[in-house]
Amino acid sequence: MAGRLTTLARSYQRVLATNPRDPQALMGMSLVAIASGQAHAAVSMATAAAEAVPRECLAWVTLAQALKCAERNDEAEQAYRGAIRLDGTNALARAGLGELKLAAGRAEEAAREFELALRRQPTLVAAHLGLGHSLACRGRNDDALACYGQALVLKPRCAEAEFAAGFVLARLGRPREAELRYRRAIAARPDFAAAWMNLGNLLREEGRHLHAEAALLRAVRLRPNLIPAWLNLALLERQCSREDKAQAHLRRALDLNPHHVETLVAWCQFCAAQGDAAGAREWLDRALAQNPRHAEAANMRGILLHNEGRFEEATHAFQQAEALGSPAATSNRGNSLLELGRDDEALRTHELAAQREPRSPGTLYNLALTRLRLGDWERGWPEYEARWRFREVHRSPRLFLEPRWLGEPLAGRRLLLHAEQGLGDTIQFCRFAEMAVARGGSVILQVQPEVERLMRSLHVVKAGAAQVALLGRIPPEFDLECPLMSLPAVFHTTIETVPWHGAYLGTDPALADEKRAQFSGGALGPRIGIAWAGNPRYKADRQRSMELTTLEPLLRTESVSWISLQKGEPSRQLEQLPDGISVLDGSSRDADLAETAALLTTLDLVITTDTCIAHLAGAMAKPVWILLPHLADWRWMQRIETTPWYPTARLFRQREPGDWSELIQRVLLAVNQLPCMTPRWPALGGCATPARAGGVQN
Repeated sequence: MAGRLTTLARSYQRVLATNPRDPQALMGMSLVAIASGQAHAAVSMATAAAEAVPRECLAWVTLAQALKCAERNDEAEQAYRGAIRLDGTNALARAGLGELKLAAGRAEEAAREFELALRRQPTLVAAHLGLGHSLACRGRNDDALACYGQALVLKPRCAEAEFAAGFVLARLGRPREAELRYRRAIAARPDFAAAWMNLGNLLREEGRHLHAEAALLRAVRLRPNLIPAWLNLALLERQCSREDKAQAHLRRALDLNPHHVETLVAWCQFCAAQGDAAGAREWLDRALAQNPRHAEAANMRGILLHNEGRFEEATHAFQQAEALGSPAATSNRGNSLLELGRDDEALRTHELAAQREPRSPGTLYNLALTRLRLGDWERGWPEYEARWRFREVHRSPRLFLEPRWLGEPLAGRRLLLHAEQGLGDTIQFCRFAEMAVARGGSVILQVQPEVERLMRSLHVVKAGAAQVALLGRIPPEFDLECPLMSLPAVFHTTIETVPWHGAYLGTDPALADEKRAQFSGGALGPRIGIAWAGNPRYKADRQRSMELTTLEPLLRTESVSWISLQKGEPSRQLEQLPDGISVLDGSSRDADLAETAALLTTLDLVITTDTCIAHLAGAMAKPVWILLPHLADWRWMQRIETTPWYPTARLFRQREPGDWSELIQRVLLAVNQLPCMTPRWPALGGCATPARAGGVQN
């Protein structure tokens, strides 16, 4: 009927002018009305046809299709059943009933209807598509692809079959094939708005934001009322940190339907990401008022409770969301269980989440972090590679034409080792460069500007076996590449085999002498450096950082020279210290971490929260006390006070979530127990012993 609606309508009208009860003309006019979106007229014509020939199966099928177009699905189902009573093997009736059951979430029943339709009419493309959809809904993705393939054999340029195959391939974690199928669907039907939308989502998930935006904008131009496309445009803008545009798209979706639950949940997610807990709660309440059993709304309730530190309540909320079918709720529940200290249960929950969603990057990433946290590095490191597909970690992952190095002999080839996350991560994992060089090649270490000069103190760089390049610039030519944080997986690193042969980063002695002269004097006791806040852009920075005032009981200790190693905005808190507390500003004006390293060589001890300063002191084999939140970053593991990464480090953990004051009292006690010493004092008691799993709790 495509392209012929007007001609057909006039033909049927001529027949009906002669015989207003002609059933063929009435059914034809109903189909024309369906195709042109006139649902009320379609029902009227089809009803007249069924009344004219009540024993005609096709008239009841036409009425059912018209009722479905009018979204009167219960009546449509009764009409299809009426057709089946007249002809139990009618393929159109069976396929139509299958589509209704599929829309109602009764996938298994729907599959039986499509199978019956195909027994009668094996060439019915709609039945092959419907059977594929019902199989996909039940997780039988490969069988679904076979159905779509059969539909394409019967109708080679079937846009709907290409679109459905793209959807399933994306679910199977085969994005390149999925993209090809979406593009084929669009080539067959350029006005296919849903295909443009899904293509945009796929490109967004791959970090190809410019192309994703173009595809999603094309979708909303074709169908301005396509709410999911507006929501995905908002998500794209959020990922690109363009909050104003994200809000504009959310407002557009809300204007289209103020009661649309997915829109209300999207507003909740937006407010939560902005730190507006009250606003997030308000939008969530509106969503739950519309549908108390909405799976993603239930999952968001758990997330908000988790963010408020109400972890026991969060686990129950996530359980409810799981029962309603939220795919992310199981993994989220595992995170709440970790916060509650129920480690074994958390691990089992994350394993269950991975079984249910084996291709979900976020689920696999959470499982990997849990394994690493609990000491199962053999499985944890390989699973940690899921971070590259998890947009919360890497929004726009780097893509290379050169192959990934997997640890094979280099045989003289050049290997690019590149930084990927924070400065502390670069400092922690640059030690593996020496192991890479030992595989018989040369290394290019591409790092952030803040650590470029520091990396030149690595032994392999000084020996000429590795060179340092700046991240963000085109590196020298190379043959293979590997991210720094993938090297533990490459070398099958375990707790017992963490590479440590002593300090692997150092400083220029002349620069150290300058720092010593600059910050000489003060008390006669130990010189202790402090840092209390990390990078505010880090997602969990609120948990790991503190205010300088929290350290005041410690800073009142007599006979200690306190030197601040703090950088950035938090260093300005030094100006608000009360009388009687003296802390020298040692690092706020440092050009890079090489200067900070020079100051560290003049100190006897470093006390810091989980920041790059902790890694720098550890890499220089300086005594360092690291102050950790109740649930610290995965690299510090659980319930141990030493770490295999830095043998001179001692870990102090919160005993209750958010309680820094009790932790500071323990640190104060430890400082007061330090022996009187000159600045060249030996390692602190217990600090020089390499850590292994199962160490003593603080």
